[in-house]
Amino acid sequence: MADLSSYAFTGRLGADAQVKRTPNGKTYMEMSVAVTTGYGDYKKTLWIKVKQWGERVNNIVNIFTKGALISACGEPSINEWDGKDGSHHASLEVNCMNIQILSSKKQADSEHAFDDSELSEGIPF
Repeated sequence: MADLSSYAFTGRLGADAQVKRTPNGKTYMEMSVAVTTGYGDYKKTLWIKVKQWGERVNNIVNIFTKGALISACGEPSINEWDGKDGSHHASLEVNCMNIQILSSKKQADSEHAFDDSELSEGIPF
């Protein structure tokens, strides 16, 4: 049995998702997701190419728009290539098993800042 590697993350879409087809006709949705770690001087952004496979992506591609916050889980791989100038490049790609939208760009813009005074004093935890 083969080993399974799984990577789970949250991040924001850098552009609207696109539906594409492989040369042999398989359909997939491709997205570029920015995952930010750290803060201040240690803040870094990792760009991940995310793919979701199957015909159903035609029905859901319109909700994956630039700025949306997503949660995804899938199998990671490294894509390596040499540029025309001879420099070596690498990118992280994830073939997703599960993708969820946590908030759209429109929702994120309209939400107000969290204020803990809005919470009830009777919360049991």
